[in-house]
Amino acid sequence: MTGNYIDDHIEDIRAEFKMLDHWVYLNAGDQMIPGNYWLKAAREFYDFVEAGRMEDIPVADVASHPFLIASWDECISRAARMINAHKDEVTNSYRPSIMANLILYNMMDWEAGDNVVFTDLGYPSFIYIMQDISKRYGVELRMVRNVGGEILMEDMEKMIDDNTRLVIIDRTTAFCGFTYDVKEVCRIAHAKGALVLDDAIQAFGAINIDVKHDDVDMMVTGAYKWQCGPEGAGFFYIKREVMDRIDARFRNYIWADIPGGIPFADKDHDTLKSWDYPPVNNANQFSQDVTIGPALFGWNATLKFYEKIGIHNVEQRVRRLGTYAIERLQDIGCRVTSPTDPKKRHGLITYTTGDYDKDTAFFQRTAAPGRCMRPIKISMRALGGVGNLRVCTHFFNTEDDIDCLIDLQKQMM
Repeated sequence: MTGNYIDDHIEDIRAEFKMLDHWVYLNAGDQMIPGNYWLKAAREFYDFVEAGRMEDIPVADVASHPFLIASWDECISRAARMINAHKDEVTNSYRPSIMANLILYNMMDWEAGDNVVFTDLGYPSFIYIMQDISKRYGVELRMVRNVGGEILMEDMEKMIDDNTRLVIIDRTTAFCGFTYDVKEVCRIAHAKGALVLDDAIQAFGAINIDVKHDDVDMMVTGAYKWQCGPEGAGFFYIKREVMDRIDARFRNYIWADIPGGIPFADKDHDTLKSWDYPPVNNANQFSQDVTIGPALFGWNATLKFYEKIGIHNVEQRVRRLGTYAIERLQDIGCRVTSPTDPKKRHGLITYTTGDYDKDTAFFQRTAAPGRCMRPIKISMRALGGVGNLRVCTHFFNTEDDIDCLIDLQKQMM
């Protein structure tokens, strides 16, 4: 027994992902293969629907609107515990690009002369919107350029000043795996009065995250990558102090703070007077209700699965396999373009053979490696002059998975 639950139960854990019988899957940073735990839960939702368990009088039943059922609150509570947040600071969401529009268009009051700091390794979901914000409101866009696949804190600090409203980071960058010291980013930004918005979709589910330790202001993620959950779920975190000073230009009648709840069955229900209340005093006021029932059931099952295997066990294994992948790639003469310092990355590793055409040929070959061989699922990504082939080592992977990749790569060098 190693003391790591995953190491000690790896065969049982791998059995949760049926496609591992057929693929070498090193692609959690793109989209995860389904887990039996959440497939079963999602199917259960439709079983309840088929059985007619959707009534809402006198109370919502098991499979009514997602925001009216117990799973809604259970997901929030579990996600909040996992990141060391208060449950009032978390709501269910979908993917970062959905929340990005709400945050940037409806939660921020932009003025000409404001600036936003981001990096050349940032995912386009936020940056694309900021280009429009810049044109509409005269907001300056300040891009910090990477140095050898890393964002240097001294370079970021030079860009942040008293007019910086927001600093946008990807906790782990999708294109080379650089992982921030988020606490240091927040220290620098807060010293100038700026907020920090953290896209954690490439980190949550792979490494332990403590939002109180980091002092991050807002964080978004989605369930379908490293989180090993269904597409259509995830969460949004907003720090209480930030929530209290934001009056978003967004309203969702479901989360009006009405005494006694939704008044549809009240005798004197009035479409004006009955709804003349502010939003609830928690993160649900920012809910866009884009999470559907089966995804919510599946997300709840995913968070339960993580409680069972333990995020600290996950991080330990992810980092260990990431180190193994780096060492094996270097042994055969590949150049790793991710940071090799374990503190600056986890299991999202990018590399190159040194020749773009060879990289492309290898990427295409992994999908069909040869007769009677299992496909090897990886990605090809590049941004800011770094990247190329991308390998993601997650908790369900093994050294044998990585060796399989290395053997094929060595043949094609």
